[in-house]
Amino acid sequence: MVVNLAFLLLLLLFVSSANAKATVSISPKTLNRSGDSVVIKWSGVESPSDLDWLGIYSPPTSPHDHFIGYKLLNASSTWRSGSGSISLPLTNLRSNYSFRIFRWTQSEIDPKHLDHDQNPLPGTKHLLAESEEVSFGSGVGKPEQIHLAFEDGVNGMRVTFVAGDGEERFVRYGERKERLGNSAPARGVRYEREHMCNAPANTTIGWRDPGWIFDAVMKNLNGGVKYYYQVGSDSKGWSEIHSFIARDVYSEETIAFMFGDMGCATPYTTFIRTQDESISTLKWILRDIEALGDKPALVSHIGDISYARGYSWVWDEFFAQIEPIASRVPYHVCIGNHEYDFPAQPWKPDWAA
Repeated sequence: MVVNLAFLLLLLLFVSSANAKATVSISPKTLNRSGDSVVIKWSGVESPSDLDWLGIYSPPTSPHDHFIGYKLLNASSTWRSGSGSISLPLTNLRSNYSFRIFRWTQSEIDPKHLDHDQNPLPGTKHLLAESEEVSFGSGVGKPEQIHLAFEDGVNGMRVTFVAGDGEERFVRYGERKERLGNSAPARGVRYEREHMCNAPANTTIGWRDPGWIFDAVMKNLNGGVKYYYQVGSDSKGWSEIHSFIARDVYSEETIAFMFGDMGCATPYTTFIRTQDESISTLKWILRDIEALGDKPALVSHIGDISYARGYSWVWDEFFAQIEPIASRVPYHVCIGNHEYDFPAQPWKPDWAA
């Protein structure tokens, strides 16, 4: 009887182990705006491998190989125990996110399935766990990616931003933060996948819904004066209040920050190489802008802007990253070879080789 009982306990232990299943959870399940972080926790990953990975998906219905990015589970210090966690800041892509854990083995590395830098992309044959969805809630309708640009007229300033729908939006502005007495309507436009000239931008792997792009013009500005503004609407929500110094045509100096080839950083690995060094570039520019006080300035980004290479969400990451600067000073760009050298591109500048 003792032998039979011991055998039964061993059998129950084996069945329990065989039925053990990896799990993944997220917290919080609702974020407010781009840059807010979600904590992804997992447990129950048996015989963990340093190739096990976490896929990041938006929208959540994306096929396994259409992730926007991934993180190896060994980014967590406790991964060898089969449990761990990763904190990940997310950019609002106007769609929910979900996360999936996969087992990937050395024998499954495909030398023909590579990223832009010829590194193998992770395999998706063995799904271990999938999370619930995380959303931006009502934040989907709020304006983000705010950036300024000069108008043709010296007493105007254009503001551009992105929102999740095409409902009416405005800019309101004034010389006092507590009294934004001027208002102007914002024009909204959008583009579709068929407007893209080549892959991957016009395929399901590179395309993501861009939302609506709005622009409005703040007029009759006094040169060299500090203005406060915010964009949005009463029904969909307003941005925080930003400020800028209006262009002063009588100033004896022009202060410009000029650079190129910046790209952007992402908190995950994706199909292309991203540029962590862009974080430092923006950090020092922002420091210098703050040191200027009430002097007007501008940015001239002279080409090779985001290095998105047809993966549309990288543009979202880029505009979210530059917002602290571009919402304060006009941010102007020139096209570089990474903006015009797609093989089948129907247009390129006359001076291009």
